[in-house]
Amino acid sequence: MLYKFFEGSTTDDDVRRIREWVELSPENHKELIRERKLYDAMNLLVDEVKLDDNRTRNIQLHTKPKAIIRLQIPQIAAMIAVVFMAGILAHKYVGYEKIPQAAWYETVAPLGAKSQITLIDGTKIWLNAGSHLFYSTDFGQRNREVRLDGEAYFEVAQNSSLPFEVITSELKVKAIGTSFNVKAYPGEATIETILVEGEVEVTQTNKKNAKKDEIILLHPEQRLTLTRTNGQMIIEANLMINTSWKDKRWRIESEELGSFATKLERRFNVKIIFEDTILSKYRFNGTFEDEPLEEVLRALSLAAPVQFSLKGNQVTLSRNKKFNEAHQALYEQFL
Repeated sequence: MLYKFFEGSTTDDDVRRIREWVELSPENHKELIRERKLYDAMNLLVDEVKLDDNRTRNIQLHTKPKAIIRLQIPQIAAMIAVVFMAGILAHKYVGYEKIPQAAWYETVAPLGAKSQITLIDGTKIWLNAGSHLFYSTDFGQRNREVRLDGEAYFEVAQNSSLPFEVITSELKVKAIGTSFNVKAYPGEATIETILVEGEVEVTQTNKKNAKKDEIILLHPEQRLTLTRTNGQMIIEANLMINTSWKDKRWRIESEELGSFATKLERRFNVKIIFEDTILSKYRFNGTFEDEPLEEVLRALSLAAPVQFSLKGNQVTLSRNKKFNEAHQALYEQFL
């Protein structure tokens, strides 16, 4: 059951039984850690398996300075956990709160894939492509703290005595039992938190831009957006469309092609180049259901004067000068 739990295939009842077993004694908790380390070690052997090139991704997991483990894994099995020493994490998270001296796990969703995990407390987490999640080996004992680079959707298990905390480079999101989405990709200009159910408290962790002791309480169907450069935070309502990335049906609504292209790059592990920058300002609405990249691009080309070429993992978008003529001819057929 533990190994099914590590790979994310247990039921809610199984998770409850495992949690109760771990809480029975410190020895059970130690056994859980031992089995987890063994499970991780077995995962490192996956690069010996011959996999189809079209369904694999290279992952680089840094276990110590200048040491890299390269793995080949199936796109549908993108979740990998590796123990990290706190000293390395402290270096990675300069400016974060002080990290206790403990071992940490990292869960990775590489470019071109998503992953789902269940933590020992029963919390379910969906990781978007290109995301990293860190949590301590003693998670659930003294705290329920995770650290995020990227985007994740959380369904938090109820525990009033141990609030669940998501820490990013600029924000900390605190919840007891709720559902919410956090997007904090390195290099992007903003960080977003969207609340689906319950309540969350949001505070800034960047002491330079943060207002002293400011706590923002979000209510369902609200989105908080923080601008990294100046620390400004804006709250908007009714923006639940932005959590559909984790579902089978992925919806976009009035989104500029520039930001949508960034999401496509992560989702399909490609590089998108604009030959005409004005194309990045076109806005789109649509729903996609497991369509391959070429079908998504074709749908865009039918809705706007955009044409594409796909070579390997590079997509080039250019202006379709005959777009208006083609649409006018199609319209006249129905007159």
